[in-house]
Amino acid sequence: MLGVALRIGLLTLPGLGGGLIGVGDNGDAYRLFCTAGLTPDTPSGFSLWRGVVVTSFTTGGTPCTTAPSSAATLLGLVVPAGPGVWSLTSYAWLLAGLAALAVGLGGAVLASVRPSRALLVGIPLVGLLAASWWSRFLVSLYAEPTALVAVVWLVVGLLVAAGTRPEQRWQRLVALGLLGLGGLVGATAKPGFVPIALVAAACAALVVVRSPSGRRGWRLAGPLVALALLAGAASPVAQAVEGQDRSYATVNAHNLIFTALLPELGPDVVLPAVGLPPAAAAHSGEGFYWAGGRGIPGWTTAIEDRPDEARGAARALLAEHPGALVTMVGRGLTATMRPQLDYLPSEPRGTAPEHFEGRTVYPEAGPQTALLVRWLDAIAVGWLPAAVVLAALAAAAATVLPRARRADPLALGLVRTAGACALLALGVVGLAVLGDGYYELSKHVWLASYLVLTAGVTGGAAAVVGLTARFRRQNRV
Repeated sequence: MLGVALRIGLLTLPGLGGGLIGVGDNGDAYRLFCTAGLTPDTPSGFSLWRGVVVTSFTTGGTPCTTAPSSAATLLGLVVPAGPGVWSLTSYAWLLAGLAALAVGLGGAVLASVRPSRALLVGIPLVGLLAASWWSRFLVSLYAEPTALVAVVWLVVGLLVAAGTRPEQRWQRLVALGLLGLGGLVGATAKPGFVPIALVAAACAALVVVRSPSGRRGWRLAGPLVALALLAGAASPVAQAVEGQDRSYATVNAHNLIFTALLPELGPDVVLPAVGLPPAAAAHSGEGFYWAGGRGIPGWTTAIEDRPDEARGAARALLAEHPGALVTMVGRGLTATMRPQLDYLPSEPRGTAPEHFEGRTVYPEAGPQTALLVRWLDAIAVGWLPAAVVLAALAAAAATVLPRARRADPLALGLVRTAGACALLALGVVGLAVLGDGYYELSKHVWLASYLVLTAGVTGGAAAVVGLTARFRRQNRV
């Protein structure tokens, strides 16, 4: 926690310099801070697109009613009742502390098996400490930092499972607990992170716990945790999806059709399927917030009046043309190369005058697909995330082959952990492009960027462990 706090300026030490950094509000933060009755303590009373990170809020407002969210639950723990002034840094400390708790617990469990294995819990910290691109989100009121902390719990759980044997029951039970809690908190942060629960449940079901006495009941521990996770997440996720559709069905349908399908499949395929006239092709590539649908022929009857049907037709087209979906996911993976999100400011309020800059066009935010594609094409080695994901998934799949049984168990566990991170990254990217097309793609795949990096680091650790084990075996011979 100390390292993360220093990285984002929550804590400063004499002579090291640096100040607090966070992530400015693009309008999404309202969904969270309104649940706690918070109001931005700014001259305008708003925090979106102010050009700074608003860290001061007044409390005591009337909370809004929203769908269940783990992010809102955690925020409620640190927001006092009654009128007053509240600092966002208290929430950042809570999130950093929860991440540190998982890392500390995992390290202690692995140290009980072999002291050197405690070093494994440093893997999920690489991205958080090497750059501020992910850790600065802790100083924000998005759902993303809650999901990031949940992913840290999940990865630590996988590492504990990788570094222990089935007979080490209490250690494996800790791993299952980390997987279950990480999956539940992550998936209920917001609908876009549902893959966290699915991957966590699949991994938990595969964790083997074995009793030295041969009792078979222990073998049910993993599947039971998986079932409990899915059962616990089902209702809040369903309510969150319903709430998302209630508020953003039209926006999401528009973005999927206009920013992704029209540019990828062409107007001759897309427009008849969703009920739009040929003249709507002139607006191909425009995100909803470019003009709010105004001026698009047939938009009201085809999109605004029946967003669910339009979105269903769009997804049916993708099922008929899987190549377009592969292209969309590929662009999303390329976007993970830029987790910096420079268009979202990092300076806290007070270092710059407040102003509104919501009309500034940022290519990486995807307001127009042509601008976004040019931005993606300019990224050097943009193929790297896809290569990391495919390599990690292939290596994980290869661990089920008979020859893999002769490999070092820790190396195998790390390879599977890398594969799980890659699968989760792929799930987050896939759900992002299916949910909102290319609109604000770089932010929607931000968590996937952390997972791609973690998959690569874990795969590298697996290679080192495997080569070291092989060298030891050769020396013994």
